[in-house]
Amino acid sequence: MRIKIPNIDRVGIVLDIAQLLASRQINIISMEVELKIVYLETAPLSDEMTQSLLNDLSSIPGVLDIMPVDLMPHQEKSEQLTAILAAANDGILAIDRYARITQYNLAAEKIMHTPCDQALGQELLSVFPYCHPLLESLKSGRIYTNHEVFAEETHSHYLVSSRPLFDQSGIITGAMAILKDIQDVRKLFQQLTEQPVLTFQEILHCSKSMQQVIALAKAYAQGDSTVLIRGETGTGKELFARALHAASPRADNIFVPVNCAAIPDTLLESELFGYEEGTFTGAVKGGKQGLFELANGGTLFLDEIGETSSHLQAKLLRVLQDRKVRRIGSSREIPVNVRILAATNRNLEDMIVSGSFREDLYYRLNVIPLFLPPLRERREDIPLLVDFFVRHFSARLHKQVKIISETALSKLCSYAWPGNIRELENVIERAINIITGPTLLAEHIILHYDTPSGLPQLTLTQHTLEEALEKTEREILCRALRQFHTSRQLGKMLGLSHTAVLKKLRKHGLTLNHFTPA
Repeated sequence: MRIKIPNIDRVGIVLDIAQLLASRQINIISMEVELKIVYLETAPLSDEMTQSLLNDLSSIPGVLDIMPVDLMPHQEKSEQLTAILAAANDGILAIDRYARITQYNLAAEKIMHTPCDQALGQELLSVFPYCHPLLESLKSGRIYTNHEVFAEETHSHYLVSSRPLFDQSGIITGAMAILKDIQDVRKLFQQLTEQPVLTFQEILHCSKSMQQVIALAKAYAQGDSTVLIRGETGTGKELFARALHAASPRADNIFVPVNCAAIPDTLLESELFGYEEGTFTGAVKGGKQGLFELANGGTLFLDEIGETSSHLQAKLLRVLQDRKVRRIGSSREIPVNVRILAATNRNLEDMIVSGSFREDLYYRLNVIPLFLPPLRERREDIPLLVDFFVRHFSARLHKQVKIISETALSKLCSYAWPGNIRELENVIERAINIITGPTLLAEHIILHYDTPSGLPQLTLTQHTLEEALEKTEREILCRALRQFHTSRQLGKMLGLSHTAVLKKLRKHGLTLNHFTPA
């Protein structure tokens, strides 16, 4: 029998209730006292004895009512706590003042790979010898937040946040930890940073060459082999990489792009492979996982792979061979399950001959080559792309451009487009900015080069071959400087190192800011 007895707060009312049950030889299983309420649990009673007892309890001075309850307060709280622990996605681990495990939910069991019956009631370090943050919280009262733990014994990889537990007097009575499986952390990162999914259906085209490339890419997407996407700058290599990922069995997992040319080698190594705490000045406390680990289960896209140093190429080769990552400053190897997509606009074969790209890495990356045609080889796609960009930038810039003149379209279709789709996008954006009416005219199309071939027209009878080449080289540099203003950008466009670019600029009396507007 379980009952709730609301009462007037007076001294001795609990004693009166206890004496009444003792006089009837009724065993009290539990009694809980709150302000103006007494909860009572007894052994099972017959209906006749129950009614008689309730009548006698009602006659005790100060008793206001008697109501049956399903559970005692401590039982209700215990069931509530059990339900909360079972429903929690994060692991919960708690210890008492003697470092014995008192709480250990199902999520913690999955993360720690240790059954509940082997953990509850046991001394913490005897079961989990690597749980030092939790023990430190118990001993010193220190709070840890997202401390990374990798337990090789159980292959558990998680983040732990621990804090001490205090009683009403402020004395530490235990400690508890929240455990987050590293896979759940990666999924959370993916949700927070997720970009719109791009599929092959969204790649605008009508040319046969692009139809063939997309058909091949769809077939490649179903496998798990490394794909090396080749093509000139601006041909849409990253778009294809995203579409490959979206069409692959890994589509529900993370896609991590990294531009190898945009990050200095010293930083790129730590970004890709991560590092341990204290590895170098400025390192994040607790260390940091690299992009290979972050992309585990998903796809890692290495854009501009031809820009990496020989040192980094050697480390990439090791990861591709062993499928294991070693953080900077660590001796531990972490298995990773990552599909690699790489892209470059460089001629890797020439780079192998010159010794600037490793041949063994080339064969590891070039498992499945995918060549994207330049825009000048699929001119039938230009009207489709122009229409899309006109509508896009008109909406973005609040313009009402609805008509593309024949002369404008003819000018666009006859141009060589050395910068491919990216250049076409820039030209249309520039045109929409200067349009005042509803029609895109040829005069609104401002191209980087005067002639469709992209080269100056020379009268060979007026120049020796050497002079013509010198003039051509200077003209190309001048035109490139109008678009790019760093030696690294110029080098990527022209297929030269940044030092070679600087030498040629000095040779022709040019500077990087030669055509930069004041």
